[in-house]
Amino acid sequence: MNSFKIRIAFVSLLLLWAPHLSVNSKEFARAEKPISAPLFSFSVMSDVHMIASDEAAQLLLRNALADHRALRPDSKLLVLNGDLTNGSEADYRSLLALLSRQPHAPVHATMGNHDYYGVWRTPEGGMDTSKMNPAWSSKQAVALFNRMWGYDKPYHELIVEGYRFLFLSGEAYRDVNASYAEDAFLSPEQLAWLRERLTNTTAADAGKPVFVFLHQPLPQTLDGTDRELGVVQHKELRALLDAHPNVIFFSGHTHWNLETTKQVKQLKFLAASSASIREVWNAANEPETVSISQSLVVDVYQDRVVIMRREHTRKRWIEPSIAKGYDAS
Repeated sequence: MNSFKIRIAFVSLLLLWAPHLSVNSKEFARAEKPISAPLFSFSVMSDVHMIASDEAAQLLLRNALADHRALRPDSKLLVLNGDLTNGSEADYRSLLALLSRQPHAPVHATMGNHDYYGVWRTPEGGMDTSKMNPAWSSKQAVALFNRMWGYDKPYHELIVEGYRFLFLSGEAYRDVNASYAEDAFLSPEQLAWLRERLTNTTAADAGKPVFVFLHQPLPQTLDGTDRELGVVQHKELRALLDAHPNVIFFSGHTHWNLETTKQVKQLKFLAASSASIREVWNAANEPETVSISQSLVVDVYQDRVVIMRREHTRKRWIEPSIAKGYDAS
């Protein structure tokens, strides 16, 4: 028997944008409630853009945290998938202080491009993207991120209830190479680390989904990903993920609306965006309104993963939910 034992099939919805296959969250809940509860749940947020002086960002994050807590009080994990701050220690401390004041699941984080923005900070504390701050560097940004979260590296692994979570981060910004722009640079060491863990996962847990997180999406995948590379080593990363169809790859960065644009797509693996907490953008690549705030709730069952999309300001589900099935027996 094929050791992967993976038969990629959605339970009720394989392609989000095929209406005849879709189910909404209410229909799914009615169908499954008599059978079983999920093994566990987790949440995915991105682009909280916490700035110490930005009260709007703090309010939106507080609302999202409270909404997730009400929806899944026993959630095992809260993923903050990049663009946590504007790159300063004061921003990180504001974020950590806010998290300390509200109940939430254990947090794991990745770096986004904005977390390198200390390189644009002026001596007066403002931002000037016309010239780089000679007193700041990518190396210092990574060190600050690691120190704030207690990590050894900007990428790491977590096992939750026997399921593997792999958190990736860009490791350098424009001060290292101007061509990187806002894209994620993944070192050979990080890619080798990812390859090893995906291979080990396949051998040890055939058929189980593997959850991979990176702030920037791969190019030419979801709506809005045709405007930049997203990942400097996108060809290498795409080849790695293509070889492992049990991967669900979560990204943010574009801010594009989960409701009005296509932000989940079945490739050889499944790609899914969590939009943005701080500001949601439309298909014209423009901000809509700061009052919209979106993220994901993920329920993990024995044979499937259900991704539910949430708009926090009005506390409503964006339907349909997405259910992807696995043969993990």
